[in-house]
Amino acid sequence: MSLPHSTRRRNWGMLALAAAVTVPLVCAAACGSPSSAATAATPLRLYAYPASTLFAAAALLKINGHKKEAAELKAIARTPSGVWATGQPGEMQQVRQVTQAATQTHAIPVIVAYNLPARDACGKFSAASGPTAVQYKNWVGQLAAAIGTGDDIVIVEPDGLPDIVRGCLSEAQGSQRYQLLRYAMQHLAALPHTLVYLDAGNPSTFGDPAQLAGPLGRAGLRYGRGFSANVANFQWTATVVAWSQQLERALGGSARAVIDTSRNGRGPYTGPDAPRWCNPPGRALGPAPRLDPGPAGIDAYLWIKDPGSSDGPCNGGPAAGLYWPQYALALAESRAADAAAGRGRSRLWRQPSGGQL
Repeated sequence: MSLPHSTRRRNWGMLALAAAVTVPLVCAAACGSPSSAATAATPLRLYAYPASTLFAAAALLKINGHKKEAAELKAIARTPSGVWATGQPGEMQQVRQVTQAATQTHAIPVIVAYNLPARDACGKFSAASGPTAVQYKNWVGQLAAAIGTGDDIVIVEPDGLPDIVRGCLSEAQGSQRYQLLRYAMQHLAALPHTLVYLDAGNPSTFGDPAQLAGPLGRAGLRYGRGFSANVANFQWTATVVAWSQQLERALGGSARAVIDTSRNGRGPYTGPDAPRWCNPPGRALGPAPRLDPGPAGIDAYLWIKDPGSSDGPCNGGPAAGLYWPQYALALAESRAADAAAGRGRSRLWRQPSGGQL
C-alpha cells in the first residue's frame, strides 16, 4: 500500500535521526533530531501536558506527608501522554494551546481523536451517541484547524475500526463509520506537518492481524503514516511489535506503527476479574515514550492512554476518562517493585532533568 505525502516522510526522517543522538533511553520527553526550524541545540521532544490533574493529586499527597507517592505521581504527570479530543466544550482551544506550546519548545504533542458516532460500541464504558455524521465532519474540520501547522502526532479513533471488524455495529452504522474514518484520515493527514495513525486494535482482539489489512485500507489508511496498536491495552511490547510488523507486511510494507506502552509493564491481566481490559489490578507502567525505539517498522512507543485515566466503572474505578490517581500510583509502584527485583523488561522510567513540562 502506497502512502502519499512525501513531506510527512521527510518530517519523520528527521525525527528518526534521534538514534544518532546520545539521549537517555527513558526520556520523559523523548528526543528526536532537529526539524528544519530547529538547531542541534533544540531537539524535538514529545510534549508533556503541564495541566495534568495528577499534579494536583501529587500536591495533595505531599501536603499530607506522602512525599514518595507524590513524587511518583508527579513523575507520571511529567511524562508525555496523549491529549484526547472527545467532543467536549473547550477542547479545541486546548488542542490549539498544546500545539502552540509544543511548537515553541520544539516538542511534539500526541493528540487523540475520539468522537465517532456510536463510539465504543463493543466496550461500552466510553460509549456515547456522539455527533451526527455531519457534525462529526465539522468537528474534524475544527480539530484540523486547531492543529494547523503543528508537528503533531494524531491517533485517529481508538477502537473505531475494530468495532466494525468485531461486528458491534449494524451494517448501516459500519458503512457510515468507514466513510467517516476515511474523511478524518484524509483531512487530518492533509495538514502540512502532522503524522496521522489510524487505530488497528491489539493482538488480544485480533490474533491474525492480516484480517485487518482490508478494513484498514477501506478506512483510509493510505492517507496517513500508518496505524496505532495496543491503545489503552496491556499486551507486552514485544508481542505488539511482532504483531504490528506482521500487519505491516500484510499491508504491503509501507505503513508504520506506533505502540501504546503506557500500562503494559507486566503484560496482560490473566486473573478472574472481567472485563480484563478495564482497570485490571496488578499492572505496571510500561516503557517510556520514545521516538524511533529501534524495531523495524515502529515509529514510536507512546503513552497514548494517560495512565491516570480510568477505563470505566470497574475494579473500583470511576467513569471512563476520569482521573484516578490511586490507579496511576499503583502502576508506578508495581513498576518500581519490578525494577528493584530485576524483573522489569526495561529499566525503570524516570523524569530526567530538563524534561519538557
